[in-house]
Amino acid sequence: MAQSEARVILQRVEGVLIVPLPDPMHDAFLDDLRISVLEYMRHHRIAGLILDLSGVEVLDEHDFERIRRVADGVTLMGAPVVLAGMKPGVAAGLVMLDISDAWVIPSLSVESAMERLR
Repeated sequence: MAQSEARVILQRVEGVLIVPLPDPMHDAFLDDLRISVLEYMRHHRIAGLILDLSGVEVLDEHDFERIRRVADGVTLMGAPVVLAGMKPGVAAGLVMLDISDAWVIPSLSVESAMERLR
């Protein structure tokens, strides 16, 4: 997917904001993600943010750090962030890179993340 084709899609379901993440992710998408989510939160109260990683095949340290920054901003504004649907290979790659994941609230699927935020 070309950099210009990746768009931030915000879906509100039962007060929870769900955002599917594309593969591959580019810096421009991650910048738009941060701006879009925080701007949405400025105008709407949400019970949490679910970042849907089910379509992501590869996630490097740089992208993971940029996702953490989005999560930090959302958390500071009072909403929990759940990473949903991370594939085993992606998780294994992050572990092999020895990346700090102490901030992550994981969930196997968007559905289980929704249950967690209720």
